[in-house]
Amino acid sequence: MTMIRSLLVFIPFLWLIPASAAIESVTVFPDRATVTRVVEMNVEAGSGELVQPDLPTNLSRDSLRISATGPDGLRLGAYRLETRRGSERVSERARDIEERLQSLRDRRDAVDDDIEAREMQLALLRSLAGGAGQGDEKLAVDGWSEAMQMIGSGAEEVLAARRQLSLEQRELEEEIERLEQELADLGQQQQDTLRLSLAYESASAGATAFTIEYTVSGAYWRPVYEWRLDTGADELQVVQFAEVRQRTGEDWSDAELNLSLSRPSAGGRLPEVSSWWVDVQPPEKKDSGDRARVAGDQLQRSEMELAAAPAAEAQWDGAELVGSEYTQAYRVPGRASVAADNQPHRFRLDEFSVDVALSARTVPRYQQTAWLYAEGTWEGELALPPGSVTLYQDSTLVGQARFDGVAPGGELASSFGVDDRITVEYELVRDDRATEGMLSKSTVLIRTHRISVSNGHSRAIDLTVFDAMPVSRDERIEVSLAESTTDPDRRDVDDRPGVLAWDRALSAGEELELTLGYRLKFPKDLPGVQGW
Repeated sequence: MTMIRSLLVFIPFLWLIPASAAIESVTVFPDRATVTRVVEMNVEAGSGELVQPDLPTNLSRDSLRISATGPDGLRLGAYRLETRRGSERVSERARDIEERLQSLRDRRDAVDDDIEAREMQLALLRSLAGGAGQGDEKLAVDGWSEAMQMIGSGAEEVLAARRQLSLEQRELEEEIERLEQELADLGQQQQDTLRLSLAYESASAGATAFTIEYTVSGAYWRPVYEWRLDTGADELQVVQFAEVRQRTGEDWSDAELNLSLSRPSAGGRLPEVSSWWVDVQPPEKKDSGDRARVAGDQLQRSEMELAAAPAAEAQWDGAELVGSEYTQAYRVPGRASVAADNQPHRFRLDEFSVDVALSARTVPRYQQTAWLYAEGTWEGELALPPGSVTLYQDSTLVGQARFDGVAPGGELASSFGVDDRITVEYELVRDDRATEGMLSKSTVLIRTHRISVSNGHSRAIDLTVFDAMPVSRDERIEVSLAESTTDPDRRDVDDRPGVLAWDRALSAGEELELTLGYRLKFPKDLPGVQGW
């Protein structure tokens, strides 16, 4: 009878046992993540309560969504979130380090005890050595020899053991210090959690799946690229990766991972256009320097706020593009795990081939070298977001660059290192100063450079030479190209005043010579010209 009462008391509390909610999927945005957990359990007819004790404290409470599928008549009631203080560290790596540290500290204590025991043995041997031959019975000569041999042999063993223990003690201290520093670098504190309690009522018993979805900060992903140029095939291989980091307070283990191209930080509201008023400037008032500085700081902050906005080669798994035309995401193949340690995890998303045109470009005024350049049209269905690019030319690393992103139909272009088969020379051939005019005298400055380029390739190559001529900021300074100048093919390149470009096709072994001269004229009474 007593056992039956115990069972009757225990049964109602079965429905308050915390449920295990596995992380089913994670969608990572550039500045946050949405986590979906699923709790599968059997519910009985009547009222009950689902308890999920380990949600992260930094979840957005407004983003919490709960749904369930189960037997007919299942209804969800009110829920509450409570903060629970914890003693465990957040990441699995931090917990592993703490366990290792505890083991090393225990071993260090044992070594300290062993060293103390050896010290006691040495003290005993020193006492025996100091008291040998004393007392009523003196040791015979043979006894002295035997005692010295015994004490000496014992001392050697004890000293050797102490040396070994001291060495182990030092190694333990170094390892403990290293792990303590690594733990400090992780920045992991004790893990507080949120406890979710959800009331429900079911008209019948049956299997039920509760879905808990929420958004957390402390997670992001960024695009990372490899651009591999094949100069023999005039082809650029674009390999796209994603680097994911997270310190949300919970490890994502064996979950479906999606990398969204949406930007929640942009907000869900279209900015409103305010009226733009123009008025007569009021008379300037004298004010203290402090107020002027405050006003300047306020203006600067306002401007910043406005501006912010041969054997078989192993094949890689590629990510699947999912979603609609307006909300798209990469789905990483299989299941993925990302620990909450803020360490980078890379996933390969896709690979594309782009036909490119190869050319050479040089800016001899600054560097007498030519750079290999590749450009092609991006014909993919999806825009490539901005990211860092590692550049390879024929499987050789040539450098890194920043990629600004490209929309379908846009241009993919980059330099791929110095082209050593093209030689460039930049030579000053004239630098004169003269005076013109009879009554109104003017100073005339003339400077001329010769640019020589030689194509050492066994194939023809398109070449672009960039340079610049002076641009006057004062109408009294007249600037013009000298008569000896080779006419440039383009002026004010990319809307940059004074920038010139010569586009040429060089056949194999061909040499090119260009002349660039410019003439400055200004009144003689001017004190001088800056920037010449």
